[in-house]
Amino acid sequence: MLKREHKLHRRLKACTRREVLTFGTASAAAVAVDRFAQANDFDYPGNPFRDRFQSFRQTFRVEPDREEAERIVRNIIRGREPRPNLVILDAPDIAENGSAVPITIHVKCAMTELDFPKVVHILALENPFPEIAKYKFTPACGVARVSARIRMRATAPLVAIAEMSDGSVGVSEKLVNVTLGACS
Repeated sequence: MLKREHKLHRRLKACTRREVLTFGTASAAAVAVDRFAQANDFDYPGNPFRDRFQSFRQTFRVEPDREEAERIVRNIIRGREPRPNLVILDAPDIAENGSAVPITIHVKCAMTELDFPKVVHILALENPFPEIAKYKFTPACGVARVSARIRMRATAPLVAIAEMSDGSVGVSEKLVNVTLGACS
């Protein structure tokens, strides 16, 4: 009888491991798919431009298109009147090396459920791919500030656009003179 109980115990133990591994694998796959979907959530007006740029990025050289860049900015703003003094863009007047231009963006808001930036876009209008970065915030972030080093191809306006939780937008623009360009 003891031998029989031992076999039964081993069978249950193996079955439990199998179930745990199956459940764990399925859970990990579900989490990975969810994270991938969140990371690639580009569902905002202007999406066709991003798709076009992403498809060309790996295969062809793309020359800058200022009209296309300005259209991307218009599609992000969507006709809304920008709030004054909402976004502070700090960038150098002259960047000696376009491969590493230091910038800081600060959105002046309360960081509460009613007042926080959902997304902050950074664009260089003379780059082959104007949208440089897109940062997402929540009230849990505490402060809406980003510091980064970006690449700029040539002297161009640098634009920061904050889409707020209440549907308003803030825009800040600064001309950065680049002496040695990148993004060729």
